[in-house]
Amino acid sequence: MHFFTICLIVCCSMALSWASDWGYPDLDNNQDEPFPKWGGICDSGKKQSPINLHAKGALKGEFDALKFENYNEYQKNLQMINNGHTIQLSGFNHELTLSGGALLNDFVVEQVHMHWWSEHTINEIRYPLEVHIVHRNTIYPNMTMAANFKDGIVVIGVLYHVSNTPNEAIGRIIKNLGAVKSYDSINQPALVADSLAVGDLVPSVESYFTYAGSLTTPSCAEAVTWIVLTETFPVTLDQVNEFKEIESAAGKQLHNNYRELQSENNRAVVLVEQPEDRSGAAGLTASVSLIFTLILAGQKFLM
Repeated sequence: MHFFTICLIVCCSMALSWASDWGYPDLDNNQDEPFPKWGGICDSGKKQSPINLHAKGALKGEFDALKFENYNEYQKNLQMINNGHTIQLSGFNHELTLSGGALLNDFVVEQVHMHWWSEHTINEIRYPLEVHIVHRNTIYPNMTMAANFKDGIVVIGVLYHVSNTPNEAIGRIIKNLGAVKSYDSINQPALVADSLAVGDLVPSVESYFTYAGSLTTPSCAEAVTWIVLTETFPVTLDQVNEFKEIESAAGKQLHNNYRELQSENNRAVVLVEQPEDRSGAAGLTASVSLIFTLILAGQKFLM
């Protein structure tokens, strides 16, 4: 058993360390440039993300409310990093915990990152920005281990729509981009000068899509329960364009960093809503909860 655990950890580390040799097409300059193949389960998996989410074809369900602990606490020592593929925030002062809904365990926030344009689409509409809040199941000691189990990771996806009104929380992040924009700054963390609460990045959670999927970057591990909120946040195009100045290589700006849509492969997508009139909803809630539990149980370990 001890030998198996060591082998598992080594294999996990290898799977998650290949990520330096991949990237995105520059669709701003060449809309016909194809999306590259990343290899492995990224190409062969059957539960890959992102997907198009559509209310018409989704199961309708109702779960207990999601519970957020410490999301509204302002983080004063956040670190920002340009890893060559996105801007990522980490280093939280407090443990931010997600529970409730259809989740069977507590999940803690590991990091927050951005995609410009959005990766998920809703009713075939792609939005200018998507924020991912990545959580790890607390029963696993780290993300490397969590990425190998069907219940290992939860990602909350928040989509942002175009507005003439700047988004204050996104603005606080943008104010610090100068320290990490250049290629010379890749993988060198910088302190976020303005305090930021992760809750400031999350609109209403009363309605959301949830489905079993994957990481959207290599290793594309099929270990993610996705929660994509239906309510979007405003952001200006000028704010989005600030992210497009991030360099992914010497002299090369990261104009977009979204993955192409993946096949749904007959996966169940549940649209969770909390209607004001809850009469007669108990039977539906129970049945959809059971369906979703069975869906997650049916996922195979990646090893």
